Amino acid sequence: MALNLRTSFLAMAARNLLRNGWRSGLTAGGIALSVAMMIWTVAMMDGFVGAMVNGATAVELGQLQIHRADYAERARAERSFPADAKLIAAVTGVPGVEAVSPRVKLWGLMGNEKRSRVTRIVGVDAAVEAEVTPVAKAAKQGKWLSAKPDVKAAREVVLGEGLARQLGVKVGSEVVAFLQATDGSLGNDVFTVRGIVTTGNQLIDRSTAFVHLGDAQYLGALDGQLHELAIKAKRPDDAEQISLLVQKALEKSGQKTAKEPLKIDPDEQDLDAKVPLLVRPWGELTPDLYTMVQMSDKSTASLYFIIYLIAILSIVNTQRMSAWERRREFGVMVAIGLSPRRLFRLVLSETLLLALVGALLGAVLGTAISQFHATYGFDMSMFTDQGSFSYMGVAFTERIYFELRPDTIMQPTLVMLVVGTLAGLWPAFKAMRLQPAATIAGRS
Repeated sequence: MALNLRTSFLAMAARNLLRNGWRSGLTAGGIALSVAMMIWTVAMMDGFVGAMVNGATAVELGQLQIHRADYAERARAERSFPADAKLIAAVTGVPGVEAVSPRVKLWGLMGNEKRSRVTRIVGVDAAVEAEVTPVAKAAKQGKWLSAKPDVKAAREVVLGEGLARQLGVKVGSEVVAFLQATDGSLGNDVFTVRGIVTTGNQLIDRSTAFVHLGDAQYLGALDGQLHELAIKAKRPDDAEQISLLVQKALEKSGQKTAKEPLKIDPDEQDLDAKVPLLVRPWGELTPDLYTMVQMSDKSTASLYFIIYLIAILSIVNTQRMSAWERRREFGVMVAIGLSPRRLFRLVLSETLLLALVGALLGAVLGTAISQFHATYGFDMSMFTDQGSFSYMGVAFTERIYFELRPDTIMQPTLVMLVVGTLAGLWPAFKAMRLQPAATIAGRS
């Protein structure tokens, strides 16, 4: 067999792989399927987790929240702080903060002459709340709260769909709110239902009533105080870093801050003392959800390991069998002048080319399918008998939209190339160490 030493290793590698097309094709197909499956799975998990985080934070929580440190330990109506315009401006000016919504949160009874239910009454600035959360767009019946309350008109309330159904009310109905105010008096007022929202968040839909901030402060005798500042971040992934910047901004404005919730005994509390504020990102506000996100990342890493291990075994087996069947050919090549080092490079080039073809095919296939599901969604109804399902209080529709990022495509593709190269080291090393005479004679 004539050997042209000037022929490129990749060209020779391609020719050698095509000599046994079935085996090479099956191995490349297995690699492609592995890469495609990794891209598809990670894109699906990112989309699922992203939908869950967005459903849990965007609808109500925001990406960060500010409370009094003792309110964070135990939510009590009297644990409020002043609605200081300077403080809100300082938070709004922090890089990465998109909007800040001041809130009051009260618990009481809401109903009419026929029915009543325990209700979470949330006072909001209607215009700002619409910037922080999509709740204003969730009004399926009627309208969201007016931008500015009309002092001459009836007080407005927007109810969650489940709460409205339990009370048997509709848009235009009157309901009465009744609760114990922070000064010990009994707060009560009449509201007219302006709208009914369906958000997919069970806490809102089943038990929440939104009223104007001033109305809630009046009802709870809070005298201009707040319970919460909900913050919308431009990038939810930056919530933890933004929380540190917000804390510094609060301290710079003269506000005391705490690093964790404070347990304060009301009987021993100095009423003149200024309780510090606590800034928390969504991961601290919803630790169960944060834990699930972490578990998702770890499970993805475990999946990667298993698939890479299968790919390694497949490539090693293919190249080992190829090297064994071609041992006499290798012996002749060494005997006529091919150095063991060049033989090592040849066998390794075959492995690299095999991994490259498989990884690129897998990247194209996985990207195409994932992009399709990112655009048109993935039908989740096959996993449930109902049209939708809820998890951790967040309702999902029958479709999940994948989240496809560049690193989702690049990582498995590049790692598979590295894995394939490493898998070819042993067959290449075995080929390099053969003895030409014994191999040609069939004694090894």
